[in-house]
Amino acid sequence: MAHYHLQDVQMDLPQRRFMKKTNVRENRTDKMGPRIAIIGAGFSGIGMAIRLKESGYTNFTVFERSDNVGGTWRDNTYPGCACDVASHLYSFSFEKKSDWTSVFSDASEIYQYLLSCVEKFKLENHLKLNTTVSEMRFDSSANEWAISTESGEIFHVDIIINGTGPLNKPNIPKIPGIENFSGKIFHSSKWDHEHQLDGRNVACIGTGASAIQFIPEIVNRVGSLKVFQRTPTWLVPRFNRHYSYLTKWIFKNVPVVRNLYRLFLYWRNEYYGIAIIGYPFFNNLLQKASKLYLRTKVKDPKLRKKLTPSYQIGCKRINISDDYYESLQRPNSDLVTEPILSISSTGVMTTDGKKHECDTIIFGTGFVTTKYLQPMKIYGSQGKELTEQWAGSAESYLGISVAGFPNYFLLLGPNTGLGHNSVVFMIEAQIEYVIKALRYLKKSKKSFIDVKLERQVTFCDSTQNKLGKFSWGSGCDSWYLSENGKNYSIWPGFTPSYWWKTRKFDVASYHVS
Repeated sequence: MAHYHLQDVQMDLPQRRFMKKTNVRENRTDKMGPRIAIIGAGFSGIGMAIRLKESGYTNFTVFERSDNVGGTWRDNTYPGCACDVASHLYSFSFEKKSDWTSVFSDASEIYQYLLSCVEKFKLENHLKLNTTVSEMRFDSSANEWAISTESGEIFHVDIIINGTGPLNKPNIPKIPGIENFSGKIFHSSKWDHEHQLDGRNVACIGTGASAIQFIPEIVNRVGSLKVFQRTPTWLVPRFNRHYSYLTKWIFKNVPVVRNLYRLFLYWRNEYYGIAIIGYPFFNNLLQKASKLYLRTKVKDPKLRKKLTPSYQIGCKRINISDDYYESLQRPNSDLVTEPILSISSTGVMTTDGKKHECDTIIFGTGFVTTKYLQPMKIYGSQGKELTEQWAGSAESYLGISVAGFPNYFLLLGPNTGLGHNSVVFMIEAQIEYVIKALRYLKKSKKSFIDVKLERQVTFCDSTQNKLGKFSWGSGCDSWYLSENGKNYSIWPGFTPSYWWKTRKFDVASYHVS
């Protein structure tokens, strides 16, 4: 699969005009349609670009800070990196893939899938790679946005669709003495493949979803492995398996079977969501099943006690693995639950006074998910900067529109993440909502739309009230929560309810001019 670099792309005439570093507006014509900027070339950005093109909008550019598309699936290359949603569901409904290798594909296969989407839908000419957007500012006098990049370029557009998503800022804890460590330190999302782990004394800090995937992959290579756990995670079996040649042939040649299988996966996950969302009977049932899995896999009662969560299942992300528990029982592996006090030049100190010698530290501590869009600066119609306006409270309407920011759309914005199903479903619902908004602007011959503040407030209040009733509000310390203790990450319900709210463009909720 070819990699698409900016220098390899031959821009068409309209696109060249769009990308001039001036205040030129000659490309703003009815024939070409609105000038649209998509920020980010991950699942959200690529999906948006495809649907824009299919809907007749061709005057758009995808700004990507890296040298290629793929987002999370390009950046994360740690051993064992894979998706915890079945591949046939974790893909676009308008670009189904029949030959997935296994039920849960690894990162490289998902990355190749995204590259193939770019190639099939001929998005190369719309990509502006190696371009980091630093500022977006709305000009009320001209009803347009000015986009500034770190290299000093300025682009004028009518519409901005921000698809950068929440999983791009590594969370590295501030541990005293970390700067004094003489060995190698890196985060799982920035895996150092040149650093050989064979025979090393490794400390893994964190037991999130990434750590649960890479720990089984490295435990047999390293000399010793110390796993530092702050809070145990609820774990369920993965039940991964490779698809046979016959199965893949049937999926390809009898697409109705593939479509029914995808539908089965979707509704199975929604059923699973009954427990996660917090219905007591099903929540307790899932919790008992997870404990049974733990008892089956871990015979040592002391280790099992360390691995048993004390919070309600679903409050934090539920992880899946077939081999994590086994990796913690290897002779060279040790689970440490005492809190970390500091890091010295040669190891990790815990509060019980022990020093855990190591020459490599790997952070499996996930991402900062609550600081949406940072470090980009986004200024709305009143000159307010978005993150300052939020002041720690990431609020929007439907996770798509923000009051005071006209013609600005978010994909995977606040409260549109999921804990039970494929987030690609949410992305597609948002994409279609944006398409409907653009069609409304065209049909009504209006210049911009801006969500009403009162509609946004009502939506956010309702969302937070619902979240407090379910598992996510049961009191655990989760990456779902912001510094003020509110959940701005998760959608509080089933995915059909979100589709229902976004199935039509809600004109009544917007100021139109």
